[in-house]
Amino acid sequence: MPNSKEMGTDADPVDDVKLNSRDSVALKDLLQKRLSECGWRKDIEEMIRQTIEERGVANLTHDQLAAEIVPHARALVPDVIRKEMLMRVRAALDSSLPPEKN
Repeated sequence: MPNSKEMGTDADPVDDVKLNSRDSVALKDLLQKRLSECGWRKDIEEMIRQTIEERGVANLTHDQLAAEIVPHARALVPDVIRKEMLMRVRAALDSSLPPEKN
């Protein structure tokens, strides 16, 4: 027997909470700023240049480059930036929740 979520009834409003586009853009801009400030962007640009140099631009597609760089890039994001962004995303989501009924 399907539960209420599968039937689309009695949906928990928390499950439907999404960032509005203004918050999403602001968070994206903040993330880009923080990553530039800490030197992460320059490190990734250098990693990309080295990969292209080693493998040759003719032997590397965009998808191959992304598959190679993205996991390393994600791992290199400083923890302090991860934590700050997590707190800000949670705050933005909390502000978009409907008020609780008593």
